[in-house]
Amino acid sequence: MSSRAKVRRSFMITAIGTPVLLNEIKHIQAEAVGGDIDGSVIKNKVKASLIIERYTGIYTMDNATAEFIATSRLTEFVPLLFKAMNETGEDQEFKDRQATLFRYFDFLDKDQAIAILYGQLLSDDLTGAQFKIICKAISSSNLIDYDQVAKLLAGSLLAKKAALKVLSLDKDWYGIG
Repeated sequence: MSSRAKVRRSFMITAIGTPVLLNEIKHIQAEAVGGDIDGSVIKNKVKASLIIERYTGIYTMDNATAEFIATSRLTEFVPLLFKAMNETGEDQEFKDRQATLFRYFDFLDKDQAIAILYGQLLSDDLTGAQFKIICKAISSSNLIDYDQVAKLLAGSLLAKKAALKVLSLDKDWYGIG
């Protein structure tokens, strides 16, 4: 064994400013430039972590936070969004904020949005409220994917209903590949 094989490589990171503890960065999207992580990505990840930690419901969220969640494209918000789908409210403020939140799927790459939404439809913990909102998101954002619909047809009763709902859309919605 050569002596080079035993050498461990290490590096040092120096940061100036307030120290921040990040659990991990799971998915860096288009914000990463040339292999470097842009400071705004870290700032957004920290902000997302705080929002998730403090989340108690749509009513306690301000409009700016709802807009940040919707436009962030951060996958950390997916569990929060599915939780928010189960909340109910009758006043216009609640409905507007909920609509803003669920625009999140419009900002994702189409394949990523399809994977998340159809994945939840196949989940064992799918609720009736989630079913309605996810089906609406699939139709309004034209996220019809026949391979995913075939998987739904083999799933639970609620998943089968979702598949039939998607397949019953007007022919204008049908897209190939």
